[in-house]
Amino acid sequence: MNKKLVLGVILTAASLFATPINNVYADSYKSVTIGADLTNQQKQDMLKYFDVDKNSASVVEVTSNEEKKYLGDTVSKEQLGNKSISCSYIEPTTTGGLVVNTNNVTWVNANMIKNALITAGIENANVKVSAPFDVSGTAAMTGILKGFENSKDGKKLDESTKKTANEEVAVTGELGEKIGQDKAAGLINEVKSEVIKDKPKDEAGITKIVNNVTSDYNYNLSKDDVSNIVGLMTNVNKLNLDYSKVKGQLEGVASTMKNTLESDKTKSWFAGVCTSIGDFFKGLADGLKS
Repeated sequence: MNKKLVLGVILTAASLFATPINNVYADSYKSVTIGADLTNQQKQDMLKYFDVDKNSASVVEVTSNEEKKYLGDTVSKEQLGNKSISCSYIEPTTTGGLVVNTNNVTWVNANMIKNALITAGIENANVKVSAPFDVSGTAAMTGILKGFENSKDGKKLDESTKKTANEEVAVTGELGEKIGQDKAAGLINEVKSEVIKDKPKDEAGITKIVNNVTSDYNYNLSKDDVSNIVGLMTNVNKLNLDYSKVKGQLEGVASTMKNTLESDKTKSWFAGVCTSIGDFFKGLADGLKS
């Protein structure tokens, strides 16, 4: 056989092994998740909003059954609904931390999503969440982790990690309905930081941390609220996250809500002082009556 021909065959074969056959991701890291219940036109509109198409990003759909799988245990049926609408854009990066923007979602916000991504072990990514009209955003939250896995170089997340990250959004969302989204995100972030740092040996240790942190705020949390936070943190603790690796991320989220949380701590302290003073004078008055 001609030597040039042999060389050509070898080089051609080598190029086939060196070049991935699957070109779904093209040359992009981007991934988009689309609510399965959108119309075809709405799906196209969302791709246009994220400035991608099926040749420049991995595009996958999220169904209502997937929402129920990851959020059904903690999110109310009213928030989940029966349709999957909201969408997400995920672009893993090597630097820059977590950059999250939201549009037309009412139940989840950027800080809640950042918290969940930290729990999932994601360090750097550009994330956008949107929908054609106002919706809760639960489909997008479920989709973000799915989309991250489907992005080029996105790593596979185990089920317990995905479940816990989604549970965090659910618990924070439910709490946010009572005290406000950012306050809820800030509170969960603070509790989570302490749990990851201290790594309590049992649920009693986690409960102590939750009670210590929540007592700093005058949020009037119910027993169910506290129980939900303890349950979430028990699962977070099982992930065995490295505090040294996530400290900067946790502090970054906390800094965005620093003024609000410090103000609430001050109000709580002042309310406690007033209560103590009131109890003191009440005791004096009761003593005089006797």
